[in-house]
Amino acid sequence: MKRSGWLVLAAAGLLAGCASIVHPGGTPDQAAWQARETRLARLDQWQLEGRIGVSTPQRGGSASLDWRQQGEQMTLLFSGPFGLGAVKLWGTASEIHVKDAKGHSWISYDPQQALVSTLGWPLPVGSLRYWVLGLPAPAVDHTLDIGARGLLSGLRQQGWSVRYEAYLRQGGLLLPQRLLLVRGATRIKLIVSSWALGDGAT
Repeated sequence: MKRSGWLVLAAAGLLAGCASIVHPGGTPDQAAWQARETRLARLDQWQLEGRIGVSTPQRGGSASLDWRQQGEQMTLLFSGPFGLGAVKLWGTASEIHVKDAKGHSWISYDPQQALVSTLGWPLPVGSLRYWVLGLPAPAVDHTLDIGARGLLSGLRQQGWSVRYEAYLRQGGLLLPQRLLLVRGATRIKLIVSSWALGDGAT
């Protein structure tokens, strides 16, 4: 990916730094993690807004991201990738509707492949809906790095390494604010500017 894309994300990170953020680390607290995991797993309505940057051997770029999750239903809006307008995905992990920047619409049964075909980004949408909350995807082997307050500093699952660099307080919860996902030569950086939970996520 061009360096400018990461510079845009760095600037977004500085702006987000104006809010109250918490960095993970410290002595592992397994009991606190179990309590966090239980509470986070109950979240079935949420919304995040932020920026995402992707770097692969073939291409890269950055975009604004608006992600709304209501139970199994997800809506993802990518604004401004490569200056081409907006790309929208909505549906479930098993059937996703896609509308590209040119207004073309179709249905895909693989959200990750849908993003590869529209943006060229191998974004693991099905698992990412859990990772952005600071949770491993269910029923899949994983390894966790747990710190103080039960906050994850790292997660490894399905060939991906997820590093949690900062958390943002929202509704009495600490939710991820900066994440770095790495798989081979692919790097995905997500900086969350705001979270909304429950009714605020509808």
